[in-house]
Amino acid sequence: MKPVAKFALVCVGYVLAFVAAGVAGFVYNARVSALPYDTSGGMYAGGELLFSMAVFLAVALVPTLLALWFLRGQRRLWWAISLGSLGFAVAGLIAVLAPLLEHGAPSSPAMALVGLLGLAQLLGEPLWTAAFVVFAIIAPAGPARRLLLASVGVELVIGVCALIHWFVPRPPL
Repeated sequence: MKPVAKFALVCVGYVLAFVAAGVAGFVYNARVSALPYDTSGGMYAGGELLFSMAVFLAVALVPTLLALWFLRGQRRLWWAISLGSLGFAVAGLIAVLAPLLEHGAPSSPAMALVGLLGLAQLLGEPLWTAAFVVFAIIAPAGPARRLLLASVGVELVIGVCALIHWFVPRPPL
């Protein structure tokens, strides 16, 4: 397949994702307009936005993965993706482990931000692990794949931290 055809196929996929999101918003509006109006228009609009965005992101996964597949021959791109993934995972692990160094409330706004990043990492760990596994499957063999597998390993350590954080009772301070 020629590069122009690959590019066109990916673009058509994204256009279909936008169309699906628009249809989802229309269906959401049709369903919600039948509900009794209780002056919560902003909440309805927020719900429509979230629903449309979820549909767009779900449908856009296909052209995104297709584009990554088409770019398998670009070693520098995959090297950058793998380094970024490993950096993201290590930064997340540091953020997850940072609260162990502090006892009580964060001492600075920077530590509060690190705590927020750690919470986001704890909650998003299944998503990041799945993404890094898919990247490792798509990536060409070699150092990029090994770095992506290392990212998966770091995310699994964060998963163990999440299980401990959420399910192991802590003694009172």
